Amino acid sequence: MFRWYGLPVKMRKKSGFSIVEILVALVIFSLVILGLVSVFIAAGKHITHARERMTSAQLGKFFLDPLQTYVSQETWDKTGNKLALGSWPGTTQSINNRNFSEVHEVSVISDTDLRRVISKITWTEPTS
Repeated sequence: MFRWYGLPVKMRKKSGFSIVEILVALVIFSLVILGLVSVFIAAGKHITHARERMTSAQLGKFFLDPLQTYVSQETWDKTGNKLALGSWPGTTQSINNRNFSEVHEVSVISDTDLRRVISKITWTEPTS
C-alpha cells in the first residue's frame, strides 16, 4: 500500500486486453473463419455436382424414351433403326448453361436375342 498525500492508495490491476492478446485472438478467429469458408465452398461444389448428376439421370430417361418406338425384332437390323448394333450419337440438351450430350451403345446379350442399350450422358463441369 502506498500513501499519496497521506491517503492510502491501493495498486489496481489494469482492466482490458493487451495488444498481444488481441492479435492472438484475431489470428485464431481468422483461422476459424477461413476453415468455415472452405467448407462452404466445398459444399457448394458438391451440391452443384449432385444437381448435375440428377439432371443427367433425368436426361437419360428423356433420351431413351424415344428409342421405345424402335423396339421390334423384325426391324432391328434395318437401316434407320436406332437400336441397330453399334454406338449412336444422341442429341445434346443445354440446361443451366451446361451442355449434356448423349451417346447410346447397343450390344447383344450373349446367348440370347435380347439387346442391351447403354446410354452415356456427358457434360463439362466448371473447373473453379
